[in-house]
Amino acid sequence: MLLDKQEEGARKIITHCPYCQSPEVVKKGIRKKKLEEIQVYFCKHCEKKFTPVINRGKTYPLRVILEAVTLFNRLFTLEEIGKKIEEKYGFKLAPQTVTNWINHYNDYLPVGRMRDFFNLKYKRKDLIEEVHMLHGQIYDYKFHRAKMDCVLESEFKHYKLKPLREFLELCAHECPHQIFKDSQKRASEIKNVFNLDEVRFRSKSNTANRVARFVMQAVANNKLRHEVLQEFMLVNDSVTVAVEVPILLDQDDIIHFQNELAWKVPLKINEGEVITGHIDIVQVRNGVVHLLDYKPSAKKVKPIEQLTLYALAMSRLTSLRLFNFKCAWFDEDDYYEFFPLHVVMKKKKKLKLKKSEYELLQKAV
Repeated sequence: MLLDKQEEGARKIITHCPYCQSPEVVKKGIRKKKLEEIQVYFCKHCEKKFTPVINRGKTYPLRVILEAVTLFNRLFTLEEIGKKIEEKYGFKLAPQTVTNWINHYNDYLPVGRMRDFFNLKYKRKDLIEEVHMLHGQIYDYKFHRAKMDCVLESEFKHYKLKPLREFLELCAHECPHQIFKDSQKRASEIKNVFNLDEVRFRSKSNTANRVARFVMQAVANNKLRHEVLQEFMLVNDSVTVAVEVPILLDQDDIIHFQNELAWKVPLKINEGEVITGHIDIVQVRNGVVHLLDYKPSAKKVKPIEQLTLYALAMSRLTSLRLFNFKCAWFDEDDYYEFFPLHVVMKKKKKLKLKKSEYELLQKAV
C-alpha cells in the first residue's frame, strides 16, 4: 500500500541544508520507496542531495514506526501490533521488525525501563485514562495512571506531589464540562495584565525539542501536530503524565490570590465568570510539576501570561504551592522556561534613607 505523497513527502518544510546550513535549498524530485514517496532536496551551495526524514534507509514510513513503538509501550504484544498495522495500512509487519525498531529508537523511548512495573501492576485497559471532552471543540484528555504512580514511588522528592495524581484521576469523571462549553474567557486570550519586568525566562536545550524534531517529521497536517506529539510523549517518555488537562479559575480564586496571598494578579472577573484553558503537557521531574505548551515558532512568542494562569489554576485545583510549578513553551528548536511565582510575587524594595535621616534614626536609637 503506497502512502499518500502529499501527506508523507511534505512532512517538514526544509529551509537550510543539513550539511552546510546554506538556505539555498530547492526541491529536486521524488524518491519512490516500497511503501511511500519522499521529497528529495538539493543544496545549490554544497551540491548535495538529501531527504528530510530521520528514518532514511528504512523500508517503512516513520509514521508506521511511531505507531508500532507506541502500541508496544501501551502493552500490546508484537503479534497484536502486527495485526493492527495490517488492518490500518494493508501490509504485514513481522514481530522481529518491531523489535528492531524498539532497539534502534531506544533513545526516544525511555519509558521502556518502566514497562516491568506497568506489566506487574496494571492491565492494559487501566494503563491510561482517556476521555474525549467536548469543550467547544474536542480535547482528548489523557492521564497516564501507571507512569504517575511509578514517578511518585521512584523518588521521595516527588511524594509531595501526590495531590496532582488525585486531581488528574478526578479530571476524567468530575470535570464540569458545561462550564467549559459556556466559557467566554480563555486563558490563551488574556494578555498584557501581569507585570513581567522582573520575570526571567531561560532558554535551554531540552529533550522535548529532540522528541518534537523526531515526531514532527511524520506529521503533514498542521492540525494534528499537537495530537501526535502529545500521544508520543505521554506513552513513550518517562516524565509526561497527562495531556490536554482542563483548568479553570473563578472570581473566588482571583480574590484569594489578591487578598489572602497579596499576589500581583491584576485580573477582574465578574461573579459567575470563569477563565478556562487546557494544558498541552504536564510532566513530573526533579521534584517539580512542569506545565508545557507546544508553540510552533516558539522563538517569536512569549505565552508567559497564559502559562502563569495555567499554573495558578493548577495550584488552586491541586492545593499544591505555586513554588512547586515551573512553566515552559517549546518547539523543535527552542525551549523557554520560567517560574510562575516570579510573575505574581514581587520582591519588596528596601527603603533607602537619606544620610541625614539615617543619622537622626541612629541618635533616636
